[in-house]
Amino acid sequence: EGVLDASSTAGPAPEPSVHVETISATPRVRLLHDFVTADEAAALIALSEPLYHRSSTARATGDDKRTSFSATLPSSNSDVAAVRRRIARYSGYPEANLEPLQTVRYRGGEFYRPHHDFYNACETWYRGNRHFTFLIYLSDVAAGGDTNFPRLNITVPPTPLAALVFDNCLRNGEPDERTLHEGIEPSGGAVKYAINGWMRSRPISSL
Repeated sequence: EGVLDASSTAGPAPEPSVHVETISATPRVRLLHDFVTADEAAALIALSEPLYHRSSTARATGDDKRTSFSATLPSSNSDVAAVRRRIARYSGYPEANLEPLQTVRYRGGEFYRPHHDFYNACETWYRGNRHFTFLIYLSDVAAGGDTNFPRLNITVPPTPLAALVFDNCLRNGEPDERTLHEGIEPSGGAVKYAINGWMRSRPISSL
């Protein structure tokens, strides 16, 4: 089992020391404070800068539902590799199940309308669905940029260096419709940087 299933605090974890805050018990939504260090966050933002492209969804290369920009990060980078190992440790899943990490950048007015991270039965979930989402906030956001769960009546502000973690599926592996969520646009000239980490139920190489 992973740290998230074992305790409400990380205990003697490698740097950084992480505190787990429960936001919702069912479905499980948690905020892992200080999941990355300030140095890691700065390095990841810099690494991403030349790699950005218009964000896509599972159904389209670019559409009006999602107007942010994304950058796929190389797993060979030492900071990326450290974050990948940390996600695997806290989720309790093998790192082989983790999709390539993506930085997402939201400038003022950019958003991601309500959506699910899981795949439905008409797509690819039977080949290994996204069981966990790790949304790691890399920067302070002066205004806006919240993550909203409309069916849970929960809004989470972007907390610098923390990871918002939620289960996309029920215990039996079926998609959990309650995890509908959206990325609200920053306002007042603010910019939001975050990392998406999607942990699958099966190794990526087997999909």
